Amino acid sequence: MMKEVLLVLALFPTVVCAQLEIPVRLELTGTAPEDRQVHGLGVPLEEDAAVSADVDRRGTLTTAVTTGTLLLSGTLEPAPSSLQVGMLVTIVPQGTNEAGASLTLNGTGPYPIVKWGGSPVDSADLAVGVPNRLLFDGVHFQMINWNSRPCPVGSFPGSALFCMDDSVHQTASFYGAVNTCEARGGRLCTFGEWASVCRRIPAFITTVSGYEWVEDAHNNDNDGKVMGEGYNGPDIQEGIACEFGFSRTPQSIHNFRCCFDR
Repeated sequence: MMKEVLLVLALFPTVVCAQLEIPVRLELTGTAPEDRQVHGLGVPLEEDAAVSADVDRRGTLTTAVTTGTLLLSGTLEPAPSSLQVGMLVTIVPQGTNEAGASLTLNGTGPYPIVKWGGSPVDSADLAVGVPNRLLFDGVHFQMINWNSRPCPVGSFPGSALFCMDDSVHQTASFYGAVNTCEARGGRLCTFGEWASVCRRIPAFITTVSGYEWVEDAHNNDNDGKVMGEGYNGPDIQEGIACEFGFSRTPQSIHNFRCCFDR
């Protein structure tokens, strides 16, 4: 098979580029490292152009900055003739994506972006300004790296899985607390989330002044779960602690905090 080699000859004051066909295998066997390399190979301008190891390592040909929130649009350079199944691409979104976002690259598609189990991406699943790695399966772009969803303004990471309000909300009934959190795109914190943050963050307990509603899914229509004071098991306790809890009628008025899935 004929081999093609691009030669760059420095001839003062001009540079001459030539393409040479050779009928044998080309081996770079010099003793010095610089004698075993092909120099001057730039970023390719055409899909079938030669690619240096450096360009391949950097992922230059498969990385695109995207714009848009529901339809993300980006450009790969040089443009591939088609998207192949198994193709890996990296996108760097410039805005917060909406739920059910899709992606078009160089005018192809669009194709839905999905995550674990084939579920459509939720809002803000793709980190803004951060590389997000996707695999094209012929029908979707599948997320293969996990980026935690940013916490909403006014909340902090309780763990890798949820965010919690920075401060406690003023009093409301159980139903009022549930509706307020739902309207903000969240929910009441669970018993485990509330207790975990309380135990890990010493300053948290200083913000607890009494009962706080937890758990949207309370046991029955006559009681809602509360934390902060009450019982530590069989015995009623005085004061405030991370381990204390009780149940109250849903019409009772207490503080509450909202949590948000990441």
